[in-house]
Amino acid sequence: MNQQKLEVMVPKFVSDFSCVGSDCTAHCCNTWAIEVDKQTYKALKKHGDIEIRQLASSTFKLTRQSEKNYATIKMSSDGDCPLLDENNLCNIHKKCGPKLLPHLCQDYPRTPRWFGKHVEISMAISCPEVVKKVLYDPEAMMISSATQYQHELSHGNIRGLTSASLPAYIEFIRDFCFSVALNPELDFEQQLFIIGLYLKQSDSYLHSLPNLSELADDFNTMICDGTLLQTFQSIPSAPAIKWHFFANQDIALVTHIYENRDIPLSSIKKFDDFIECQLMLMKCLNNVEKADDNTVIVANPQQEHHAFTDTLAAAQKAINEHLAEHPQLLINFLLYSIYNDQFMAHLGLRPIEYFKFFILDVLMLKSYLSGIAIQQKKLNKESVIKLFQSYFRRRQHYPGLLDVMSNIINEAEKQSEYIIFSLLKN
Repeated sequence: MNQQKLEVMVPKFVSDFSCVGSDCTAHCCNTWAIEVDKQTYKALKKHGDIEIRQLASSTFKLTRQSEKNYATIKMSSDGDCPLLDENNLCNIHKKCGPKLLPHLCQDYPRTPRWFGKHVEISMAISCPEVVKKVLYDPEAMMISSATQYQHELSHGNIRGLTSASLPAYIEFIRDFCFSVALNPELDFEQQLFIIGLYLKQSDSYLHSLPNLSELADDFNTMICDGTLLQTFQSIPSAPAIKWHFFANQDIALVTHIYENRDIPLSSIKKFDDFIECQLMLMKCLNNVEKADDNTVIVANPQQEHHAFTDTLAAAQKAINEHLAEHPQLLINFLLYSIYNDQFMAHLGLRPIEYFKFFILDVLMLKSYLSGIAIQQKKLNKESVIKLFQSYFRRRQHYPGLLDVMSNIINEAEKQSEYIIFSLLKN
């Protein structure tokens, strides 16, 4: 057991989190691939409660791939975990307590990651309670420091990059991005433009901290004198390009997750609110009255952009009203993403590569919010939380989506290397 004590960063949304159990609107025990470690497997197979032993025998499938992946849980035909009771509560947790749950079940949605010498605790926004804390608590991103033993953090399974592997430029660049995100004189789109432009222009200087610092000073000067805002204003709106990005990404989000699945589409939709959110926008674009449980409707890139453009414009008032009521929402989302994602450096991505993905995510979320706002006549917390949670659950369950997103971006950038910034303009 590793007894090393670590410096740990803990945002308020993490320290305030509490699982709501059976009251969860999108429980995490559906369609997940759950590994069971060897120690847990053997303890449950030999447990004193005969029902627990029977559950382990009937629901665990031996893999013996490693100590951590010794078995998996066989999901039922509708995609639910077979260990759940009629109230969607775990029988193992109920009878044995949390320490005999598989590690993934104990740890989710917590995600500790190395960031150089210290560890940063975050949580996945594929969980609705996490979304609620991140988006709607004005103090969600207030960060405190603590010390913990390494084995206490996700059973010592800490991802991210230690000092030996963290690129030297990451900390400086992230601090600059935080400073822009916290600038109250800038609106959300302006913040994204300035951050994205800095990341693009700094891409050639990643291994020169003096040059990165000089560029940051230049950008701070141009923020103050309005030069960057004038540049942003001069970017033309490109509704056809925006529709191209949206439509191709919508197809990937909706259809690819169902490929090679034995679970019926109607069962996956049972705990996948994304389709409900997506369908609201499809109704605006295609005059769809109703969709069959075993069919999906997706955007058509061959269509003209006009219905999409008109929908975004018609929904803007409702979206602005919700943002006026909760002004921290988009800022918190940006701060959370910069903090949580760490520019995806652990995947070998450069900051600008990661940020292009983020801009595309923002386009998708705002588009689906527009459909929800029109269909429901307004936005409320519940519908916003449902969209963010279900969208990022999709992202989390389909890692190949990053390749799809990259292909969409790379193809579009053949027209212009700055085309991604047009997605920020209304």
